[in-house]
Amino acid sequence: MPKSDQESEEQGRAALRAALFVHRRAPLSRLLARRGLGPYRGYGELLEALDRLADRGAQLSLIGRSVRGEPLLAVQLGAAGLAGAGGYREGASAPALPGQQGSAQGQGGPRRSEGLLNGAPAPGASGGLGAPGGADEPAPDDVAPAQPGEPAGPIERRGHGGAGRERARTTVILSGIHPLEWVGVETHLALLERLAAEDLGGRSIFAVPIVNPDGLLRVEMNLRAGRHRYVRGNARGVDLNRNFDAGWYERGLVQRLVGLVSSPGSRPASEPEVEAIAHALSSRRIDRALSLHSAGGAVLYPPAHSLWPVADAAEHRAVAQRVARAADRRPYRAMSYVRFAWGFRKAGLEIDWLHDRHGALSLLVECSRGKLGLRPSRLVEPFAWYNPRKLDDAAPQLVQAVLPFVRGARA
Repeated sequence: MPKSDQESEEQGRAALRAALFVHRRAPLSRLLARRGLGPYRGYGELLEALDRLADRGAQLSLIGRSVRGEPLLAVQLGAAGLAGAGGYREGASAPALPGQQGSAQGQGGPRRSEGLLNGAPAPGASGGLGAPGGADEPAPDDVAPAQPGEPAGPIERRGHGGAGRERARTTVILSGIHPLEWVGVETHLALLERLAAEDLGGRSIFAVPIVNPDGLLRVEMNLRAGRHRYVRGNARGVDLNRNFDAGWYERGLVQRLVGLVSSPGSRPASEPEVEAIAHALSSRRIDRALSLHSAGGAVLYPPAHSLWPVADAAEHRAVAQRVARAADRRPYRAMSYVRFAWGFRKAGLEIDWLHDRHGALSLLVECSRGKLGLRPSRLVEPFAWYNPRKLDDAAPQLVQAVLPFVRGARA
C-alpha cells in the first residue's frame, strides 16, 4: 500500500475509534424493535459495523468533518482509485484542483468548494482523461450508443473526471444524506458486506455510508427521547441533496410560488459534507454511481433539475429497469427523477452532479415502499414514514438487485 494510502487509512481508523469512544451507547435497535419501528442500529452501532468492515480488509479513510465535527468516513474496496492519492488532513485547507483559478470570494469567506466542484477538466479537454489522441482512449464499451428517439447530444466518456495516469473504474455509493432514511444506510452496509467478500477485478468501490452524521445523531436523540420530529437537513438545516453543483437553486414556477421546503445552502457545496465528497471524488474515474434513499419504491435517474432528458437517457432507463425488476416481487418503478417528482424540477441533487460532472451512470434508489401498517404509533412517527418495520423485507433483495450495476455490468 502506498505510504499516503496507509497514512489515510490510519487516520480513518483513528477518527473512527475516537467517534466510537464518544458515541457508544445502549443499542438503539432493541428500543426501536420494541416500539415497532424495526431493528435499526444507532450511530455508534453503525460505526461498529464500519470497524468490522475495516477488520475484513476494507480501507477506511477520513474525507472530512461534518458541521459539528463528526468524521466523514469513506469505505474503499477493490482496486485503488488513484495510486498515491493523499487523503483529508485535519486542519488543512482543501488543495486546489486542476483548472482552479485561485479562490473566489463568496459569502462567509473563500469559496473553496467552487474549485472542488468545477475543477475537473471537461470531457475531451487537452491532456485529460479521454482527450483525443491521449493515452486513455475510450474502449468500445465506454461510450453510450445512440438510441432512436433520444435527444441528440455528445457521446460521453464514462468516468472522465480528473487528469493523469490510468485509474481504476470507480463505483460511488452514498447513503444517509437525509437523516431519517435509515433503511438506505442499512442496505448500503449490507451491500458493502457482500462486496467485501467478492473479487471486484479491476473495479474500485468508494462508499460513504453516512453522509449526514449530524442529522442522523439528531434523529437518534429524538428517537431515544420519544420525540416525534421531522429532520431533513444537516446541523445548519441545509438539505444536503439540494447543495450539489447541478442546477443549484434552480426552481420551477410551483417552487417559486410556495417557497423552498428546505434550504439549499448559501451556495453550491456550502456545506462541509458536500464539499468533502466533491473533493474526495475529484480525481477519480467514476463510471457508476448509486445513492440509497427511501421510501418511494422507485429507481430514479437524471435529470432532476431539468425537464429535458439527458443524452444517455436510454442507457439510464435500461439499467434502472433492470434494478427495478429485481428489487422486489412487485417491481419498483423506473423513471427519471423529474417524472417521479411530477415534473417539479429539483436542483442540487447528487445524481445530477455525478452524471453531469463525472459522466457516471447514476441511479437513486428509493428503498422500500413506505408502508406504515396499522399501528397508530407509526402514523405520528416520522421515522416510520421512511423505514419499514421489517428490514429484511427490503434490504436483502435490494442488495441482490443493485449488485450487478455496482460491479459494472451492462444493461
